Amino acid sequence: MKAILLVALAATAPAAGIRVGVLALFQPKRLLVSAFEWQIGVERLAPQQPVELIAAGDEVLCRFGGRESRTRRILAGPRITISVPGKIERQYLGELEVTATAGTLTPVIRMDLETAVASVAAAEMPSGPAEAHKAQAIAARSYYAATSRRHGGFDFCDTTHCQLLKDPGPEDAATRGLVLAYQGRVFGAMYFRSCGGETRAAANASAYPYFRVRCEECLRSPHAWTFELPAGEEPPDSEAARLDLARRFGWNRVASNQFTIERRGGAVILHGKGHGHGIGMCQRGAIAMAEAGLDFRSILEHYYPRTSLIR
Repeated sequence: MKAILLVALAATAPAAGIRVGVLALFQPKRLLVSAFEWQIGVERLAPQQPVELIAAGDEVLCRFGGRESRTRRILAGPRITISVPGKIERQYLGELEVTATAGTLTPVIRMDLETAVASVAAAEMPSGPAEAHKAQAIAARSYYAATSRRHGGFDFCDTTHCQLLKDPGPEDAATRGLVLAYQGRVFGAMYFRSCGGETRAAANASAYPYFRVRCEECLRSPHAWTFELPAGEEPPDSEAARLDLARRFGWNRVASNQFTIERRGGAVILHGKGHGHGIGMCQRGAIAMAEAGLDFRSILEHYYPRTSLIR
């Protein structure tokens, strides 16, 4: 049987866009994939028929209908469901490419920018008023528009290393194409979950000199956390050090960079406020502002002072 090749996909497939590596955290050896259109040699498969993909060294072993073949690359689309059996299942709109390296599969989705933005907004802010979602969508679009490729084989990943991206979300026509700019230049807008009362300054973070911003919602009711450091560990003195602790002991254990240190006998205890790196837009604060009746422009002006919206 010949290798699976890309069909001449329907007109809905994106002619251009961004390439997002997905499910890499699972380092998948095996995937089950359903796609709207496939082609095996001259044979076209029926929509939503699952194809089993298995990493075989640097090749992909494809199994379908009792047949199998090996190939260096799999292409399919534009409506895709991918599952890591027993772990996770996700849906995407775009074109799928799957390759294998040293026994691990690498699925990459090429999708339209607005599709990606809607998916990020739905994943990063799964609930909240419409105006907060609009602000989130503009921040996500600005990040994609201004940020250079962050990975070797694709542009961005689907984790918080780049931007969280899950199943497709609804696009918002009101903000389509809008991005944040500082002194006429688009910048990769940063955001996070909760600030504890005030965002952090970061003059060298990007093309935008992030300013400290007071956040009334988090000031009134901050997200509080406590973590006793394991023996031999020191309190983090940078975002990189905090993330290292989080990777080793749990992402919610040292939730932010805003904390005090208590030394009790031989124990070192951190008492903190907030959740995330603290730079840019506080998602919790943005939701509260929207609930109070403020629109997305007011939210963005508050958390990104001295910026403008451009298309």
